[in-house]
Amino acid sequence: MEKILTKKLERQRRFTEDILAGMIDLVRVVDKNSRIVFINKPMEDLLGDIRGQKCYTALGKTCKCKNCISQTTMYSGRAVKKEEIIDGKIFSVVSSPIRDENGEIYCVVEVFRDVTEKRKMERIILEKNLKMKKDLNFAKYIQRRIIPQDGVYNDMIKIYSKYIPSEMLGGDVFDIINIDDENIGIYMADVAGHGVTASMMTMFIKQTLKSLKKDAIDPVYTLNYLNSRYKELNLDDDYYITILYGVFNRPTSTMKIINGGHNCMPIIFKRDEAREVFLPGLPICTLFDNSQYKDHDIHLNSNDRILFYTDGISEAKNHQKEIYSDRILDICLENLYSSSDKLIQNLIDDVIDFSNNNLDDDVAVMMMEIL
Repeated sequence: MEKILTKKLERQRRFTEDILAGMIDLVRVVDKNSRIVFINKPMEDLLGDIRGQKCYTALGKTCKCKNCISQTTMYSGRAVKKEEIIDGKIFSVVSSPIRDENGEIYCVVEVFRDVTEKRKMERIILEKNLKMKKDLNFAKYIQRRIIPQDGVYNDMIKIYSKYIPSEMLGGDVFDIINIDDENIGIYMADVAGHGVTASMMTMFIKQTLKSLKKDAIDPVYTLNYLNSRYKELNLDDDYYITILYGVFNRPTSTMKIINGGHNCMPIIFKRDEAREVFLPGLPICTLFDNSQYKDHDIHLNSNDRILFYTDGISEAKNHQKEIYSDRILDICLENLYSSSDKLIQNLIDDVIDFSNNNLDDDVAVMMMEIL
């Protein structure tokens, strides 16, 4: 009977050792005196036969570790984790208690997992992320610089604006184009999506329209040109641009305005009224082969104003999934006699309150005031 039990115990010991030997991780058992009483084959292959040595000397140290996880586990009874460097490799070490039949801890098992490559990749990813963040901050700076500053342009108009990207980079853009002494162009555009892709498209819009120079005096030609240049990019159907573009002529006090699929209609302020101007038009995209654009004339006197905005405002939602669009004109009427900057701020405050400060799209608002 004793022989049978001995064979069973020996078979069980070999079975356990075979399992431990087949592990990739290094395993050792440390007793109460910090001496190594067992190691598996992977640890022996790396460090040699270190049984009987102090746990710290086996790792090439001359004194006990300040953070001795085996002793912590021995006296606390809980698993503890730390990292160790062995032969230039980084190991994640976890110590766990081993208890006798009475539940008393008499040894600690330590499992060493090689995390060198993982830490290397984490470091590379961190460095890449830091570089990407730096690049994004630079792109954010550039994007802010292309947005026109509030003020007077060409002694014809004065603008006030507010821009809030939903991410670090946004897809809304507006600008002023000084065409000549009698004409000035103005636009509000929105690119599908957010982030880097959308911000690159805003740069495309700005550079394309700036390159027109004197030809920007014709709104229909301008949108047709933007549409043709856009199609040369060969982008997927998922991308598109919506834009409102207008040219104000000082001698006639008339603005020729055209809509390229922008669903946020401009609001005109004239003395004691504020009203939306409904303009049809198709977006700049690859879906339509022959987009027909038509401009509309709006007569504007001194002190008249036009409000432009993007769907980050009109499509903002509250908890009941109601959209904000119906409130825009009401806010304008409530602030009919407010200054342009105050009206814009009141509009922004109201949409933020409506959405419970949860705007999930870029927000751009610009007021043009005739001097």
